[in-house]
Amino acid sequence: MRQRQNTNDLLATTDASLQKLSGRQLTQDEQETVGQIRKFMQQVKEADKEGDLQRAYKLAVKAHLLSDALTKP
Repeated sequence: MRQRQNTNDLLATTDASLQKLSGRQLTQDEQETVGQIRKFMQQVKEADKEGDLQRAYKLAVKAHLLSDALTKP
């Protein structure tokens, strides 16, 4: 149960980071990274539905790390 909460927290933080980026002009590389983050976030939801909390968490961490790197100045 705790892992699901951690996963949801990571998704919320990642989503907030993407919201901050929405007002910014992104390079092609950054746009591709955003696409990858969104793909990871979708895979998190699918893994969670399938009951694979470990995979969901790992994907959420990947998405979070990528979004964190993008929002650093």
